[in-house]
Amino acid sequence: MGGYGRFGKAVFNRLKKEEISITVMEAMPEKTGEPKQGVVRGRGTEEDTLTEADIEHAVGIVAGTDNDANNLSIVMTARAMTNKLFVIARQNYRENDALFRAVDADMVMHPSAIVAGKIRVLLATPMLYEFMSLAAYQEEDWACALVSRIAGLVDNRVPVIQEIVVDQDRHCAIHDALERGRVVQLGDIMRSPGDRDRSLRCIALLRISRNSRELLPEADTELLPGDRLLFCGTRRAFSTMEWTLCHTATLEYILTGEDRPRSWIWRKFQERKKR
Repeated sequence: MGGYGRFGKAVFNRLKKEEISITVMEAMPEKTGEPKQGVVRGRGTEEDTLTEADIEHAVGIVAGTDNDANNLSIVMTARAMTNKLFVIARQNYRENDALFRAVDADMVMHPSAIVAGKIRVLLATPMLYEFMSLAAYQEEDWACALVSRIAGLVDNRVPVIQEIVVDQDRHCAIHDALERGRVVQLGDIMRSPGDRDRSLRCIALLRISRNSRELLPEADTELLPGDRLLFCGTRRAFSTMEWTLCHTATLEYILTGEDRPRSWIWRKFQERKKR
């Protein structure tokens, strides 16, 4: 790995958690510090430094300095010595896009783009960031099982992330039902309004209720006014779910199984038939 500044340290620490053997190349270790196992002194742009770092037996290289010219040079020199590397390059300036495309790295890390992407996530779906933060503490088996469930729902399409807030302004039907004391479970709003015995193609990822947070809440979880829910699934599932959340008659069918007449005329007609 070339460069042991803030970016390099972050990558180094993450790779060490995965128990990956790493050799660090740093031109000025007296300024940046160095990992416990030591460092190969040099920028990584020279064959001698890469040879000392045993590049020929490496499976990948991270060119992570704060200098785009050096990062490009590290990649080109390393590839000239071995063509079996997985290449990660740090790009510091947007005007060098063409050069980094030409070098054809397996992954290009642009710090400003990463920050901008994180800000977009926070603004658009703040619950997603919270979910990812909580999910990071789960076991690998938990993550693999969730990925398999999502893949089974959306096939080869990109899953849609949807936040739902149980409030009067956006989802009045369910909010009013809860305010009247009706019991509505999470699984109820995940039923199809066309056939309540069929589930929509979505998964509840997170529930935030009165300052409590619950990952992958169960279907029998009773909802409360003000609950915030994060779902993952198909776009059609969420457009269908809106009928249950916003229309009283649809919600009533979901809860009771009774498809009650909605207009005044049809209600009178049904009442006459019962006589």
